[in-house]
Amino acid sequence: MRPTDIDRPAESGGERLVLDASDPDLRNEHLARYCFAEPLASGRRVLDVGCGEGYGAARFVGESAAVYALDNSELAISRARANFPGVVLVRGDCVSLPFADASLDLVTAFEVIEHLHGREDFISEAARVLDTAGVFVVSTPNRDYYRTTRDEPNPFHVHEFAYEEFHAALMTAFPHCTVFVENHVGAVSISSPSAGKTAAHVEAREADPASAHFFVAVCSMSPLNDLQGLAFVPSDGNLLRERELHIAKLRGWVAASESRHEQVERKMSQELSRLPYRLLRHLRLAPRLPRKW
Repeated sequence: MRPTDIDRPAESGGERLVLDASDPDLRNEHLARYCFAEPLASGRRVLDVGCGEGYGAARFVGESAAVYALDNSELAISRARANFPGVVLVRGDCVSLPFADASLDLVTAFEVIEHLHGREDFISEAARVLDTAGVFVVSTPNRDYYRTTRDEPNPFHVHEFAYEEFHAALMTAFPHCTVFVENHVGAVSISSPSAGKTAAHVEAREADPASAHFFVAVCSMSPLNDLQGLAFVPSDGNLLRERELHIAKLRGWVAASESRHEQVERKMSQELSRLPYRLLRHLRLAPRLPRKW
């Protein structure tokens, strides 16, 4: 992984998530993945690869036998070490994990594999360090979805995956692989300040890989029973408010674009006014002249 991919925080245009300074949608996408993996971490030796500032690995502390977290950014490691003393922080490379064979029970890697030139080596390394009953949980964006929603490729991503390609890549090292899809979905919450618990009702819906935002794969050497999906409801979730904020942001972008357009139009009119009128008529540019010329 190139250091620049991790060292630049998301709020400054990079890819490393700083939990308290990032967009709520982005933060919740990441937190949901760790919540999804938590049941698999109970009593196990866990490694979180590409841990960033350690907020995700810290969720495994207490329930797991040991929690390790690896990143190649010294800045991220130092911040994680200061904030999460229960996690054993290791600076290292994803494609050459500094752990012995069969020394771990769970490896997580969320939004990491798309940054790697040696993605095949990383998958092999994950299989090597896991015990025979170990589990590898890995996520990545859906290339096909983001191609339709982005104007240009993500400059930090070396390789993005479609559903079948992602599944096939993981199956080269793991004979058992279930790929879940991760999406932002609308929800309605009914809660009370005096009520201690809130039940969840999730209506059945088809998991459509083609339209998925992200993939989250659970890989293992042995069959895994009773794998379940997850509906993550963040404490700051307010879909209507988030839409309003997004609309306000879009309006700001539109206003800025219109302002730039007016500046270009004004500059072009000034330049055209310096040309002979007959030439402008020949070029059919006379209407572009200012009204008072």
